Amino acid sequence: MSSKDVKKRRVVRGIVVAATAALATTGAFMVASFGSSASADVTLLQYTALGDSYASGVGAGDYIGDDGCYRSANAYPKQAAAEIGEKLKFNACSGAVVADVVENQLIHLTDETVHVTIGVGGNDAGFSSVLGACAGTDTAACTAAVEGARAIITDTLPTRLDDLYTQVETEADKASIVVVGNPRLFNETSCDDTLAITPEEQALLNDAADLLAETTAAVTADHGFEFADVREAFTGHEVCSADPWLLGYTGNFESFHPNAAGQDGYTDVVVPYLND
Repeated sequence: MSSKDVKKRRVVRGIVVAATAALATTGAFMVASFGSSASADVTLLQYTALGDSYASGVGAGDYIGDDGCYRSANAYPKQAAAEIGEKLKFNACSGAVVADVVENQLIHLTDETVHVTIGVGGNDAGFSSVLGACAGTDTAACTAAVEGARAIITDTLPTRLDDLYTQVETEADKASIVVVGNPRLFNETSCDDTLAITPEEQALLNDAADLLAETTAAVTADHGFEFADVREAFTGHEVCSADPWLLGYTGNFESFHPNAAGQDGYTDVVVPYLND
């Protein structure tokens, strides 16, 4: 099935879910109205999406608003909310580190929040700077940058994530919480989109992506949350592949982010966790 067909399927499914939810709400309202003199208090279930540019949809186009967060209409939180029929609080923002999520994105978590997705950590490890260090011909600089990122992932990130997850479960104590991982970027071959990052350097970057996923998954498990691991789904769709779900170097902020097809791939992985 093509990416276009997948998106069409989701739109139709989202319309059906929304229509069904509307009918159910109408029915509940009528029962409450005829069953008592008190007016019904009907509130849509709420899904809150937290995180960085991979969660906001950078690279997928159709950006909403002009606040610099680059939230995309094609991002997996938008698609997932339509599929599960819940009201979305779309808080994810481009460039966010864990501290930004804690300080700026928890505001909409309430007792009415029934689902939360969290996708953050890559910026804490400085992956954008690491990619810059690996571009070109200085392999020593690339290796040093990757090692620096690995040290942050191992020594610093777990405590930051633990604090974030604790605050999320405190603020949304009735919610089902899903932590969403990141894919490996490269298929370890060369093409024009890699900014001369060699296959060997790509392997180092992929190993660091694996460490990020494994570290995040471990903290997630400590809190009893679900971990939506997208690495397998993106296998065969890396930068330089025949059917890439990830942009290579684009000359702007969208470089090395999932495209619209990649956000579709995220949606396919994440939605089953929200339907449990």
